[in-house]
Amino acid sequence: MNLTKGEQTKQNLIETAAKLFLKKGYSNTGINDILQEAKISKGSFYFYFSSKKELGFEVANYYGEIVLHNWLEPLSNNPWDVFINKMVSFIKRTDKAGKYFGCPIATLGLDIVFVDNDLSNVYANGIKKLIDIFSNSLQISGLTKDNADIVARKAFALYEGHTLYYRISKDKSAFDYMLKDLLSLV
Repeated sequence: MNLTKGEQTKQNLIETAAKLFLKKGYSNTGINDILQEAKISKGSFYFYFSSKKELGFEVANYYGEIVLHNWLEPLSNNPWDVFINKMVSFIKRTDKAGKYFGCPIATLGLDIVFVDNDLSNVYANGIKKLIDIFSNSLQISGLTKDNADIVARKAFALYEGHTLYYRISKDKSAFDYMLKDLLSLV
């Protein structure tokens, strides 16, 4: 899809903010940080967004699109073992490339929870969507919807727990434990 120059500028702001919010946190990233990294003027920022909060909603939509809709949702049309192996393999490759900072939806949701309720709700909905994605793969693997929903909540807790441990410790074995623990659910 060919974007106009204006659409490219707006997308650049969203992607730059997404990267900085994930690395530094929403609260620790100022508009000037985004402008400097994106090499865009303050006037251009305010042409596209009325506030950092408005940009925050766009970042939530961006991560929802690339992580949930474009990657995990299609991947969840596989049985649980295939889904989890591919997901964790991708996380390991991303980490090896120095680009893994944890689940962006949960990471930013935790950062925003005490800052803004409206933004926090958007990330909470993203987490619910992730649990539904887990449930979909579990249902494909033969679990009833009710059982899949229960196991999906456990899977989310394991996934985020190992991710959190990795973020704090930088212990890469967390990914192997994540894989083992998630596979053991079915």
